[in-house]
Amino acid sequence: MTEPSTSPSNASPSTPALPERLCTWCKVAMTTRLVAGGQFIHYTCPKCVFQHTTKRAPQ
Repeated sequence: MTEPSTSPSNASPSTPALPERLCTWCKVAMTTRLVAGGQFIHYTCPKCVFQHTTKRAPQ
């Protein structure tokens, strides 16, 4: 008998979930990526290309 996988195959175990943010103007979910060696979260709106960067909470 094989053991079930503890994580989905499409998820990256090394990247924790990043907090979501809505665009200030469009109110749509922004895409996220880590920058500066993972110290900051960079958000980009897919609709109007508004950008925002915030400091990542220490873990």
